Amino acid sequence: MSECLSSPVPTVELGPSSLLWRYAGDTRIAFLGGTIGLLQLMYPAIGAGVLEHSNFFEDPADRVFRSLPRILGAVYDGVASYDTGRQIRDFHRSIRGTDAAGRRYHALDPATFWWAHATFQFMAEQVADRFDRHRLSIEERERLYLEGVAWYRRYGVSDRIVPHDRAGFQAEWDRVCTEVLEMNEAVRFVLSALDAPLPPMGDRAAVPAPLRPVADQPLVRRLLRHPSRLVAVGGLPAAVRERFGIRWTSADQVQLQLIEQTVARTWRFLPPTVRWQPSAYAAWQRERGTVP
Repeated sequence: MSECLSSPVPTVELGPSSLLWRYAGDTRIAFLGGTIGLLQLMYPAIGAGVLEHSNFFEDPADRVFRSLPRILGAVYDGVASYDTGRQIRDFHRSIRGTDAAGRRYHALDPATFWWAHATFQFMAEQVADRFDRHRLSIEERERLYLEGVAWYRRYGVSDRIVPHDRAGFQAEWDRVCTEVLEMNEAVRFVLSALDAPLPPMGDRAAVPAPLRPVADQPLVRRLLRHPSRLVAVGGLPAAVRERFGIRWTSADQVQLQLIEQTVARTWRFLPPTVRWQPSAYAAWQRERGTVP
């Protein structure tokens, strides 16, 4: 990896005043779900682990919806967030094996575990960059990154390979995207599924309660098919799309930008129960007594 933690990174607090609280539990992370899933599955060890240790082909979205509330809990659970993080770490202890190319893998391999977290760091930043009216300053982007390091430390794993700053993160992110990620059976399955209606999602804990009845409607799921593909594929780094020949046109880009602009302009008019993930909503109520 590139520049990593050779000396302690400044300690930052995660709470209502942090940028991570502002973006990580925002329901707009749903627009990044497909992208994050693809980037994780493309990482060889994660793709192999998902194929061998989950019901991926029966319910490809189950892993994301089941794990997201716990992962956000490591941000929003207050004093319990460290316990939540360690529970997530311990869940991955038994996920190991040998992939189709004969390479041994383990979910707690430092580089593997970091990449999974890096995609969530990317997710929070992309909510701000693409779906919000606020533009992050250089200082805010650095601060958001350091808050992401604090989030990572709540898992109780070594941080020795974690990039020291935002620039180091970008360098390592680019290296993985251009040198490490691979096309595999799981990724091909997801890309194919993006051309079909969305599966029912009304029983998912990560879906805000007011949206659950709508999320199960067949017409809604059909109508969301094309926008879902746009945000999932369009959110991938261009280098990744080009490496693997994933179809993306100038018309797709225009449509995606229209979605992003519409969300950014209208999001504030939705009720808080829709705008926040359940764990984030509860945390705001607990810490501030009100939800922004």
